[in-house]
Amino acid sequence: MNMQAWNIGWGFLFTLLQCRFFMKMLGSKYRWTPFWFYLASLLYGQINIALALAVTSWGSFLYNGICAFVLNYILFRGSVIKKAFFTLWLYCAHAVVFSALFLPAHAAAIAGGRESCSDMVITGIGVAASLVQILMMEILEHKLHVLKNDFKNQDALYLMYIILFIYAAVEIITELYTGIRGWTKEEAVLTAGPCCLAVLCGAGLYVYCVVMLEQRLLKRSAEQQYQMLGQHLEASKEQYGRLERIQHDTKNHMLCLRRLLEDEKNIEAKHYLAQLYDQTYQGEARLQTGSVFADALLNPKYDKAKQLGIDISVSMTVPEEDEMASVDLCCLLANALDNAIEACQRNAGKDDSLGWIRMQSKLHKKYWVFEISNSNHVPAVIYKGSLLSSKRRQGCGVGLQNIRNIVERYDGVLELENGEYFTLSVLIPRSSGLLADRRKMAGPLAVKK
Repeated sequence: MNMQAWNIGWGFLFTLLQCRFFMKMLGSKYRWTPFWFYLASLLYGQINIALALAVTSWGSFLYNGICAFVLNYILFRGSVIKKAFFTLWLYCAHAVVFSALFLPAHAAAIAGGRESCSDMVITGIGVAASLVQILMMEILEHKLHVLKNDFKNQDALYLMYIILFIYAAVEIITELYTGIRGWTKEEAVLTAGPCCLAVLCGAGLYVYCVVMLEQRLLKRSAEQQYQMLGQHLEASKEQYGRLERIQHDTKNHMLCLRRLLEDEKNIEAKHYLAQLYDQTYQGEARLQTGSVFADALLNPKYDKAKQLGIDISVSMTVPEEDEMASVDLCCLLANALDNAIEACQRNAGKDDSLGWIRMQSKLHKKYWVFEISNSNHVPAVIYKGSLLSSKRRQGCGVGLQNIRNIVERYDGVLELENGEYFTLSVLIPRSSGLLADRRKMAGPLAVKK
């Protein structure tokens, strides 16, 4: 009875820790996710016990893997491939660690004159494997925090192949070793050593692949930040150049005003001041989104659209840096506006009008909504949710792909609409939505005429 109570309590705790892992790495869809996760896990586990649906190791792998994937697909956010990866990783990690601990225990049992380990030993090995898995989950959460924001589907597929290979190899080794009868004590011990070493190397390969993936993701993030920093510096350099030219002429302006006032030419002085104000205003930021990085990138693009003759209006509030990295925010906004400007230039009407652009975003308690629309004289082609680029016959353009990657990192939704005008809409859950009471929302953006 005590053992049964222990198993129930440990199973409950371990299931909740697994749910916590999925909630951190993927994000929860529902409020009572831990309750539904435990209830569903208990349900399909008891069904298997009652009906004996999966009694072999491979049968258990398929049954438990499919049931867990369906459950995770329903309860958590993220792409299908990411959900499949984390489901596979959790199941296979436990199996590999269990085999690494079971092989030497099995050899010790044979050396002690028994055919196999006792049920108590097997239970202890299962608990130990679960503890190791919990440690691996903590390492994954701590070391690979970038997975949540920058873990792409191709990265998940790459690791899934390795995980399946390791799991299959470990299962084959374990089945072969435990399936042979008539071991002598010496043979059992000597053979268990290489087998256990191979299994441990497989477990080490798990960790190694994850660490190497982290380094690759960090490098990718650093390259993107460097690119965005370069654009920010170019924009700042242009604004600084304007300010420097104005400051250089300030002395002459003051002398001219002084002369006009001394000659009591007040009307001329007022007119001169008005011209000076307009010239000075050109160096100011037209747009104020609440992010200095976004302002530095968007203002030159806004000025460019105005100079081209595009009727552009912008009204935006953006997430704070602790909710969305500045490099991701700038990349999303800059690519979206670049695509809209390019579309207006390409789709100029017969009256030589370059059309219009409407760009707006709004912060809600739980999510951020961004939308940009542009006139559409020549309808764009949307195929399976992707915009076919005019630069290439197949696939969407690089700018849109960058936007799509960022939306996926934050478990958001991207929608494209193509009718009388083209619209790109993004909805991204706010990571600090639970801390909405302390957020500081940027004021509405004002576009000066």
